[in-house]
Amino acid sequence: MFHSELFSSSNGTSSATAFLQTNYVTADAILPGLVSGVQVSKDLPYVMMVAGVSANLCAIRIQAPSMLPWPYPYLAPNNRGTALESPPRIHDFSSNPIRLNPTEEMDVFTTQNSGGAQTPFVLVTFSDGMKTPVPSGRFFSAHWTASTTLTASGWSQVAPSFDQALPAGQYALIGARVFSATAKFFRLFPAQAPLWRPGGCAVQTYDALDAPQQRGYSYLSVPTSSWGTWLTFYQNVPPQVEIFATSADTAEEGVYDLVQISGATI
Repeated sequence: MFHSELFSSSNGTSSATAFLQTNYVTADAILPGLVSGVQVSKDLPYVMMVAGVSANLCAIRIQAPSMLPWPYPYLAPNNRGTALESPPRIHDFSSNPIRLNPTEEMDVFTTQNSGGAQTPFVLVTFSDGMKTPVPSGRFFSAHWTASTTLTASGWSQVAPSFDQALPAGQYALIGARVFSATAKFFRLFPAQAPLWRPGGCAVQTYDALDAPQQRGYSYLSVPTSSWGTWLTFYQNVPPQVEIFATSADTAEEGVYDLVQISGATI
């Protein structure tokens, strides 16, 4: 299982090699903050994925005391611009996640070479160290739409409306795509426990590509290397979606990659 949290703050003048701290966003966060970072959860003590974007983002560095004496991970290249690139440049550790110590502080630092202040956005996904296997069964993708007015520079919850009703039963969500005009990241908001919110990179145009690992099937001729099962749900309580966008977008779309695992209902 995995869960995504956001780091973002206005950074002063930097350079391509001068790291400045990017603060943990505690608004609507599930994991507790610690100073300007996140307190590592005993349930999710691994770093699974890191993705960052800003106009002039150069490098990302994640650091925690347990990473020493080895150098802190230096993560580059990254997404430069107002949207994640196509496909997004992410740092995927899902096959060999980075182990942290529960309750310690994990911080994010970034560099940028704009010559002035800038605000980076960094999504960090934490996991329990294991991928939940994708169940066997009929794979399909369910398209949805929504018309919620998003909160600029904050997480906004959206209720998906499917083009076609899902047949009664239980489903495994094994991948996702989310679109809105200024969206940067998304995460799922399950109706049932565990209430972790797995997420990924959003797209801002119809022709923008998703991160291959984010989809539930072999994508862009890349061998299947998905993140496994994100969560399970019954057809009458599908997960909602939290979207982080930089403007008050009013139209959202998405796709859930699904496998039906049971005809049972609640």
